[in-house]
Amino acid sequence: MSKKGKSMKKLFLIISMLLMVGCKGEFEKTDISISTAQCGMCANTISHTLKNVDGVKKVNVDLGAKVATVIFDSTVVQVESLESAISNAGYQANEASANAEVYKKLPGCCKLPADR
Repeated sequence: MSKKGKSMKKLFLIISMLLMVGCKGEFEKTDISISTAQCGMCANTISHTLKNVDGVKKVNVDLGAKVATVIFDSTVVQVESLESAISNAGYQANEASANAEVYKKLPGCCKLPADR
């Protein structure tokens, strides 16, 4: 291999290592109670909402357990922001109440039985 080829290979390796180190986030996992979620449409809305938050890597909504499990980069987003996103979609998230105006606009199947 030529001297220029070896130099390019070293440069490529250095840049690759820097990218791997520089892109490593602090991923955490949290479970968020979604007690007001009622149906599959609710689960899809919550999942879609969370996936659109910067820093969220993976979302799993367990409607039976009424829990959204989220893997996220804690250097980008905090749990409070995830709760706020769910609240602003019209659902309760842990202790964060649902946005009342958005909740009123949800389809009937997504509202608590007492509100249908």
